[in-house]
Amino acid sequence: MSNVTILLLSHVEELARGASRLLSEANAEVEVIAVGGLEDGEIGTSVDCITPMIERIDEQKEILVFYDIGSAKMNAEIVQEMYPDRIIEISDAPLIEAGYVAVITAGLGSNLQEVKEKAEAGYKKGR
Repeated sequence: MSNVTILLLSHVEELARGASRLLSEANAEVEVIAVGGLEDGEIGTSVDCITPMIERIDEQKEILVFYDIGSAKMNAEIVQEMYPDRIIEISDAPLIEAGYVAVITAGLGSNLQEVKEKAEAGYKKGR
Protein backbone atom coordinates (compact mmCIF):
# COMPACT_ATOMS: atom_id res chain seq x y z
CA MET A 1 0.00 0.00 0.00
CA SER A 2 1.25 3.45 -0.86
CA ASN A 3 2.15 6.02 1.78
CA VAL A 4 0.96 8.79 -0.58
CA THR A 5 -2.67 9.81 -1.06
CA ILE A 6 -3.62 11.75 -4.18
CA LEU A 7 -6.20 14.51 -3.57
CA LEU A 8 -7.94 15.93 -6.64
CA LEU A 9 -9.61 19.34 -6.36
CA SER A 10 -11.99 20.57 -9.02
CA HIS A 11 -14.66 23.21 -9.31
CA VAL A 12 -17.01 20.57 -10.72
CA GLU A 13 -18.01 17.47 -8.76
CA GLU A 14 -18.38 15.32 -11.87
CA LEU A 15 -14.91 16.29 -13.09
CA ALA A 16 -13.33 15.42 -9.73
CA ARG A 17 -15.17 12.09 -9.53
CA GLY A 18 -14.38 11.21 -13.15
CA ALA A 19 -10.71 12.04 -12.70
CA SER A 20 -10.59 9.98 -9.53
CA ARG A 21 -12.20 7.04 -11.31
CA LEU A 22 -9.72 7.25 -14.17
CA LEU A 23 -6.67 7.56 -11.92
CA SER A 24 -7.83 4.77 -9.62
CA GLU A 25 -7.83 2.45 -12.63
CA ALA A 26 -4.06 2.96 -12.89
CA ASN A 27 -3.50 1.44 -9.45
CA ALA A 28 -6.31 0.56 -7.05
CA GLU A 29 -3.81 0.31 -4.17
CA VAL A 30 -3.22 4.08 -4.21
CA GLU A 31 -5.84 6.15 -2.43
CA VAL A 32 -7.29 8.80 -4.75
CA ILE A 33 -9.77 11.22 -3.19
CA ALA A 34 -11.94 13.60 -5.20
CA VAL A 35 -13.29 16.91 -3.93
CA GLY A 36 -15.40 18.83 -6.40
CA GLY A 37 -17.95 21.58 -6.38
CA LEU A 38 -19.61 23.27 -3.45
CA GLU A 39 -21.86 21.75 -0.79
CA ASP A 40 -24.97 23.01 -2.60
CA GLY A 41 -23.89 21.36 -5.87
CA GLU A 42 -22.83 24.62 -7.49
CA ILE A 43 -19.52 25.08 -9.29
CA GLY A 44 -16.64 26.17 -7.06
CA THR A 45 -14.25 25.00 -4.37
CA SER A 46 -14.37 25.47 -0.64
CA VAL A 47 -12.12 24.86 2.34
CA ASP A 48 -15.24 23.53 4.08
CA CYS A 49 -15.52 20.79 1.46
CA ILE A 50 -11.81 19.93 1.50
CA THR A 51 -11.19 19.65 5.26
CA PRO A 52 -13.48 16.63 5.84
CA MET A 53 -11.52 14.75 3.18
CA ILE A 54 -8.21 15.63 4.84
CA GLU A 55 -9.65 14.33 8.12
CA ARG A 56 -10.50 11.01 6.39
CA ILE A 57 -6.91 10.40 5.31
CA ASP A 58 -4.71 8.40 7.67
CA GLU A 59 -2.43 10.81 9.55
CA GLN A 60 0.62 8.74 8.58
CA LYS A 61 -0.05 9.32 4.89
CA GLU A 62 1.48 12.10 2.85
CA ILE A 63 -0.86 14.00 0.54
CA LEU A 64 -0.24 15.27 -2.98
CA VAL A 65 -2.86 17.73 -4.25
CA PHE A 66 -3.71 18.37 -7.89
CA TYR A 67 -6.22 21.07 -8.83
CA ASP A 68 -8.04 22.33 -11.90
CA ILE A 69 -7.80 26.16 -11.73
CA GLY A 70 -6.54 29.02 -9.55
CA SER A 71 -9.02 29.35 -6.69
CA ALA A 72 -8.80 25.60 -6.05
CA LYS A 73 -5.07 26.11 -5.51
CA MET A 74 -5.77 28.98 -3.09
CA ASN A 75 -8.09 26.74 -1.07
CA ALA A 76 -5.48 23.97 -1.11
CA GLU A 77 -2.92 26.42 0.28
CA ILE A 78 -5.30 27.45 3.06
CA VAL A 79 -5.87 23.81 3.97
CA GLN A 80 -2.12 23.21 3.88
CA GLU A 81 -1.69 26.00 6.46
CA MET A 82 -4.54 24.63 8.60
CA TYR A 83 -2.76 21.28 8.97
CA PRO A 84 0.87 22.14 9.81
CA ASP A 85 1.46 18.65 11.22
CA ARG A 86 0.40 16.96 7.98
CA ILE A 87 2.68 16.56 4.99
CA ILE A 88 0.71 18.16 2.16
CA GLU A 89 2.26 19.15 -1.16
CA ILE A 90 0.48 20.99 -3.97
CA SER A 91 1.39 20.34 -7.59
CA ASP A 92 0.90 22.85 -10.38
CA ALA A 93 1.12 20.07 -12.98
CA PRO A 94 -1.96 19.01 -15.01
CA LEU A 95 -4.66 17.29 -12.97
CA ILE A 96 -5.15 14.28 -15.24
CA GLU A 97 -1.80 13.70 -16.94
CA ALA A 98 0.39 14.37 -13.91
CA GLY A 99 -2.13 12.79 -11.56
CA TYR A 100 -1.92 9.59 -13.58
CA VAL A 101 1.88 9.56 -13.34
CA ALA A 102 1.60 10.26 -9.60
CA VAL A 103 -0.66 7.26 -9.03
CA ILE A 104 1.69 4.96 -10.96
CA THR A 105 4.74 6.27 -9.08
CA ALA A 106 3.06 6.12 -5.67
CA GLY A 107 2.03 2.56 -6.42
CA LEU A 108 5.69 1.64 -6.82
CA GLY A 109 6.28 2.68 -3.20
CA SER A 110 7.91 6.03 -3.91
CA ASN A 111 7.83 8.76 -1.27
CA LEU A 112 5.95 12.04 -1.69
CA GLN A 113 8.89 14.01 -3.11
CA GLU A 114 9.63 11.31 -5.67
CA VAL A 115 5.97 11.09 -6.64
CA LYS A 116 5.72 14.87 -7.05
CA GLU A 117 8.97 15.10 -9.04
CA LYS A 118 7.92 12.34 -11.44
CA ALA A 119 4.45 13.81 -11.86
CA GLU A 120 5.84 17.26 -12.62
CA ALA A 121 8.63 16.09 -14.94
CA GLY A 122 8.07 17.60 -18.35
CA TYR A 123 5.55 20.17 -17.15
CA LYS A 124 7.15 23.58 -16.85
CA LYS A 125 5.45 26.26 -14.78
CA GLY A 126 3.34 28.52 -16.96
CA ARG A 127 2.57 25.87 -19.58
